Amino acid sequence: MKDRPERQPWQLHPKDFTKKHVYAKQDWRFQMFFEYLRISPSYQMALESTEDALLAHFNDIERAKSIWKTRTDFGNVHEYLFKEWWLEKGLPLFGIHTSKPRLHYVQRLSHLADDTNLLVDANRTLSEFIRGKFANEGKPDSALISIPLGQSTTTIVRQLKKLLSEIEKEQTVHRPVAVYQVQNNKLQYRRLISGIRLMYMRAMHPDEELWRIASRAKISHSHGRIDFRSPKKDANNANSRRMLTIMASRLLHDAAIISENAATGIFPSLQPIETGPVDAHKLFARLKTTLMWEKKRKAEYKTQDKSAPPKAS
Repeated sequence: MKDRPERQPWQLHPKDFTKKHVYAKQDWRFQMFFEYLRISPSYQMALESTEDALLAHFNDIERAKSIWKTRTDFGNVHEYLFKEWWLEKGLPLFGIHTSKPRLHYVQRLSHLADDTNLLVDANRTLSEFIRGKFANEGKPDSALISIPLGQSTTTIVRQLKKLLSEIEKEQTVHRPVAVYQVQNNKLQYRRLISGIRLMYMRAMHPDEELWRIASRAKISHSHGRIDFRSPKKDANNANSRRMLTIMASRLLHDAAIISENAATGIFPSLQPIETGPVDAHKLFARLKTTLMWEKKRKAEYKTQDKSAPPKAS
């Protein structure tokens, strides 16, 4: 069996979604949010200007205020590796500020104990639970359930699933809300990551035809096999070139909208928002500086890792 590649110190680990008194559900869209902030012209403007200058630039004052708040909350995304940004900025803003709710053992009911002692012990342990773990977890809507011991695990789990389903139908379960939330919609990982890749390729090759850029970014399985170095007038791939041009144009438009909505703290979203032309040369210069910094930062991690004492076996 082939060994899995070793996780690098700058890569996110599942444990990074749960810290003391704050937790968040694991979600790939958090990193996509980070990446789309990096390509947003409005967010870059907020990083390079003052609040007053930003407010003066936009006709839509509420949008400008939202961009400034996002910029204030999430900081300069060009000066962090994603994991660093997530731990310092992302988790506190996308997370719930309590201990992560878990299942807890509260009290065992025994056929050997009389009713009076059972009630006394149950009142004491329940009171301790409510004031302790229950309070620390933000008092989540919970159910006290009696599970008869001695049955098979399969039987218990089947009955428990049915019972929980019935309980949740009786009354809406309160779910705590974070300061920022990712939107639940039909925008899938492939489309979001393709939008980022296409924006990067557009910045790196601003004077190339769209179909060549789309081919470089591999945005299509069906038409993506065309070589971006192919002659411009090749009859064998005319249809693929035409389709890639259309697909790239739409995807660039969508990526611009998604990035501008991200700058206002809404992600991922294709809700209508005014977008200006993306200056590919400026974007390339900015991304080039960021990627060079990232390479240097990762090298620092590797140096630190080599100088660290060996792990105990």
